[in-house]
Amino acid sequence: MNFKHLILALGTTLLMAGCNETKQAVTVGADERGGATNIPGYVNNATDGPDFSKYKSYSWASQLQDEQQNTYFLNDLIFKTMLRDAVSNEMASRGYNYMPTGGDLILNFRVFEEPVTLKTMDNMGTGYWGTTESYAYDVNRFGEVQLDKGSIIVQMIDRQKGQEVWQGYASGLTDGNVFNKKKDKVYSAVGAIFQKYEYRGDKL
Repeated sequence: MNFKHLILALGTTLLMAGCNETKQAVTVGADERGGATNIPGYVNNATDGPDFSKYKSYSWASQLQDEQQNTYFLNDLIFKTMLRDAVSNEMASRGYNYMPTGGDLILNFRVFEEPVTLKTMDNMGTGYWGTTESYAYDVNRFGEVQLDKGSIIVQMIDRQKGQEVWQGYASGLTDGNVFNKKKDKVYSAVGAIFQKYEYRGDKL
């Protein structure tokens, strides 16, 4: 049960206050179940990887459907909706069909305003997964994921197996010391995350 770690540093140009142009580094990475890994002590086991060609549809995790739950989006419903639309656009562009319930994949995501190290499910926050969603963020499968301030993380779960099969993340989405919630920057970051996702839902 291993994951491959794909890290790609992207340079993006942001316009800061005062019309001074500065470069803000956004770091993008992804991990896939069953992929090769260079983490010491881990054993490569590609046969553990899921068959992504079987996934044709997706549903949102419960906290993404709850309009009153905005804790993981800086208490900003508009920002949460924008981010959900950005992820939805990426999934649709890859041929996946949205289903309110019962999708092949369960998608969940959140943002982190400050730097964070993710080791276990607890690091994702209470209520990130609902009481009926027993999907664990297992250190034995992922190792540590360290995110800088201004981060977005997207996770995909195989609904039938209850296993996380893929996750992608972007860090450094900031404007000075605050999270950059501008639509073009958010859509660009989500697009960069999904560039690391190599599969489609409309292929047999």
